[in-house]
Amino acid sequence: MASFALTSIAHSEDGFGPKSAIADDANDAKAAQIREMIYAPYNKTDKFGRAADWFGDDGSYGGGGARYEGGSRGEGGSRGDRAAAGSREQGQRDARGRHGKDGTAGSTATGGAGSVGGVETVFNFVANVGEEESFSLVDNASSRSSGRGGGGRGGGRWQQGGGRGFGRGRTNGDEAGRDLGVGAERERARQARIQSRKQQQWNTWAYNRQQQQVQYSASIDIRPDWEVVETVMFPEITKQSLTLAESAPTDLATYGSLNWFDKSYDRVTPKSEVTLRRRADEPTQNLTASDDPVMQKLASEGAGNVFATDAVLAAVMCAARSNYSWDIVVKKKDGKIFLDKRKDGNFDLLTVSETAQEAITDDPEDINGVPQLSAEGTRVNSAYCQQTLSADRAAHRLGEPVPFFGENDTDSVAYKYRKWNVDEKTQLVARCELNGVSESKGMDKGKPLLTLVKALNEFDSKVTGIDWRLKIETQRGAVIANELKNNANKLAKWTAMAMLSGAEQIKLGFVSRLHPRDPNSHVILNTQTYKTTDFAQQINLKESTMWGAFKLILETCRKFPDGTFLCVKDPSKGLLRFYSFEEKATSMF
Repeated sequence: MASFALTSIAHSEDGFGPKSAIADDANDAKAAQIREMIYAPYNKTDKFGRAADWFGDDGSYGGGGARYEGGSRGEGGSRGDRAAAGSREQGQRDARGRHGKDGTAGSTATGGAGSVGGVETVFNFVANVGEEESFSLVDNASSRSSGRGGGGRGGGRWQQGGGRGFGRGRTNGDEAGRDLGVGAERERARQARIQSRKQQQWNTWAYNRQQQQVQYSASIDIRPDWEVVETVMFPEITKQSLTLAESAPTDLATYGSLNWFDKSYDRVTPKSEVTLRRRADEPTQNLTASDDPVMQKLASEGAGNVFATDAVLAAVMCAARSNYSWDIVVKKKDGKIFLDKRKDGNFDLLTVSETAQEAITDDPEDINGVPQLSAEGTRVNSAYCQQTLSADRAAHRLGEPVPFFGENDTDSVAYKYRKWNVDEKTQLVARCELNGVSESKGMDKGKPLLTLVKALNEFDSKVTGIDWRLKIETQRGAVIANELKNNANKLAKWTAMAMLSGAEQIKLGFVSRLHPRDPNSHVILNTQTYKTTDFAQQINLKESTMWGAFKLILETCRKFPDGTFLCVKDPSKGLLRFYSFEEKATSMF
């Protein structure tokens, strides 16, 4: 077995390492062996950068030393560069600990980097002072393009990470270290809500922009020789308000008899729909104010100075809700003003889906166009009233027979001639219409309640938005809300007429086409009853606003001299225009 002998160890009293005398004696064999050993002089407070390299060849770190010195790369320098790069950061920290403020080395080494006393060293990492001062950290991590303002062009101004200058100088570390508290989360949620609202506004604007704009025709052909004498804007009408000192009207005369409403139609449902019978005769003619003999008599007696029918008054009072064009005739003479409908005009035709979001075409040949739907809605309303107001029971008489009715006029219609003192210089006399009575419930069971009976018609559920056959029983509120959106002007005028006539109830019938493409066959799906005051509150129709709009139009007419004028609602703008013309053209009105 081979023997093992310990070599002698040189002792140095000056510190760690061999004696200087041994290092200087070139003839001593021990000194020669020690001189060939690789070691790095260091202070006891210094840290080793590398303990040993078990895989590198001799001289493999020469390139690393040359690199620090700025010299050429030696053999194996490529591997030395990779090793030096791996230990560069640690060596720099060690070098900074060994250097003072003046940049001089705190070590006892006297040679350049990579050598001590002319001896090549592997473990000594003394950084070059000039290179240390010029060194700076550079972020090599790839970052996503933030576009404009850090949020991208389509990201929105308030998107998370967006905004002007938000992404400048930010790194992934910044995002990782952002505030994740409750306040930050609440702020991000708020910004998300703002962005959502802005996106919805953008979508609505883009949708409306893509929609085809329908140009409706005027209710009358305006001649070039007619002169515009006054213009009233709708915003000005909506601002008006007037509370009458005496809100209760005075009944001057009452004519006609009313049939009772058939209670069986209150129980009609889509499962038990009833066919709507078409009228065989023409509906009763509705005279205008200046042609009414009763109105002419009251005017001659001085009962008032302003005369109109409830339909004309309702059109004026609810003018700001209208979209389609309509017109009335203003006749002023001897201090009296008559508000009339125009002969052979479309004033008596009911509108359908006038205020719907999706515009109805104005094509007269289309069964779903404005002219065809108006004629259909008027026929449906007249047929529904005749069918539901039963003649089997004795009619409720309000007064003498209507003086201008003929023998063939058998409709259930009654008229009240009522007077309002609007202000000190305005006494309004209006003819108000009623068309039915219904039995009251509760303590006054059997008592007749004055009722205004009307009908709404559905032509195509895909256009109107809600299928009545599916929703009328389970979601009545949604159905009436949809009708308030699509027919706001028509419902407001009916409610105003009920308030003027003193009707206690409004009965609305829901009539639909038997087939969407057949405008001549209809069925009754349901009937709903509303108190007049409650329904007016539901559609936000106030008496003060109604009378305020009426007074504004009346004060405008008082500016004109005696003569005949035409008030026309502009078909594409929210305004009323008053026209004057020569007397030879008055015959057409």
